[in-house]
Amino acid sequence: MIERKAIYAKDAAILKKAKIDWDFREEETQPHLHALHPYPARFIPQIPRQAILNWSKEGDIVLDPFCGCGTTLLESVLLKRPCIGIDNNAVACLVSKAKTAEYNKKDKEALIDFENKLNDIIKTSSDLQLSIPEYQSIEYWFDKKAILDLGKLRWAISQLPEKPQLLAMAVLSAIIVNVSYQDSDTRYSRKVTHYNQGHAIIFYKKKLKNVLSRLEEIRKMPREKCEVRLGDSRNLAWITNNSIKLIVTSPPYLNAYDYHKYHRHRLHWINGDINIARDIEIGKHDDFSRPEAKPDQYFKDMSKCFEEWYRVLSAQRRALIVIGDAIVSGKPVSVGDEFIRICKEIGFEVEDHWIRKINKNKKSFNRQARIDEEHLILLRKSS
Repeated sequence: MIERKAIYAKDAAILKKAKIDWDFREEETQPHLHALHPYPARFIPQIPRQAILNWSKEGDIVLDPFCGCGTTLLESVLLKRPCIGIDNNAVACLVSKAKTAEYNKKDKEALIDFENKLNDIIKTSSDLQLSIPEYQSIEYWFDKKAILDLGKLRWAISQLPEKPQLLAMAVLSAIIVNVSYQDSDTRYSRKVTHYNQGHAIIFYKKKLKNVLSRLEEIRKMPREKCEVRLGDSRNLAWITNNSIKLIVTSPPYLNAYDYHKYHRHRLHWINGDINIARDIEIGKHDDFSRPEAKPDQYFKDMSKCFEEWYRVLSAQRRALIVIGDAIVSGKPVSVGDEFIRICKEIGFEVEDHWIRKINKNKKSFNRQARIDEEHLILLRKSS
């Protein structure tokens, strides 16, 4: 039985001696809107913040082609760098848009008023004022009382103006798993628990109030614009050649997660496209946990992504990758080493390579996971 680790790199012992500190072990890793929404395997904001400050200047366009819950994007806009985020998962796009939107005083007041009046709105809503997604297994995964509560919430949120509605819907998405029978954010199995009528409303109001207090910490800060798109990172044809000044991203780890599965119920409740999320997800556990699976397709997919990065990056500009190694069919796969080999073939120079120690107590996904290290690979486009 292979020991599950994060690093199988040939030069791991040498890399651990690197002088740059990427650990940030004592820092708060979920400040302000970074705590908006749970998301498996998100990296801490200090990583993109340090990269953005080191290798870009104000006004430079930053790209995260696997934007997830928008960590790089939020850091970028607050550091006055316009940015672009792409993800195949509608939950990721919703959360990224909600985090990076500019909320004025009127937007904030609308959300405060909504939170204050929500109980009355729910109590006085009729049976016609329900917004419940239709999917076959909804009653398998939710108590009927929870479905009614969530349906009333979704209808109430739909009455808000555009930007307040965006943030309010992201908060709804954040609580979905907690009021369902899904075991956890990283365990797609059914666990029946007792549900009290109104619990979703209570939980939602508590989360919204917390988010609004966190929003005020950054709402008035000067910021740049962010564009978020639902799409496939293997094809960035809509981004102009040589226009990006920095890429900071953490691609999907090989054979680690199924984002489309963990977010499946959220996707239904936010009207996201499950087929897109599932069919173009790279590296998903469903594919690479099969008997006799091989990692080849993952590297083919990532090679297409790297080719697009090389095309859109300006000359002499950098890309920072955060990635862990993997096991496929019982065999260790040094993902970091293979990424480096592919990127060199495409034309990138590998400017630096670090191994970061992960603080499991602050990990943004399963704390029982055995992965405790990851690669940081710094690439430069030479011409």
